[in-house]
Amino acid sequence: MLGFLKENGFPMTLLVETGDHEEVMEDNETWKGYESIVTDENGNEVARFFHNDLRSRVHWINGFYEGLKYKK
Repeated sequence: MLGFLKENGFPMTLLVETGDHEEVMEDNETWKGYESIVTDENGNEVARFFHNDLRSRVHWINGFYEGLKYKK
């Protein structure tokens, strides 16, 4: 689990739980990667996404926080 905690200076607390994911595509090729589920401090699901690089979780969180700043 990867945590971005409000008490560490982030706009809100987000927790990212990541697991392996495997999917067979239409051309019978197997795609192997990860599925991440992002939740807030109350356990509410914020997002769910697939990616092939663990660093993608950090990029997603950074984009989410930038979106929060833009919204304000």
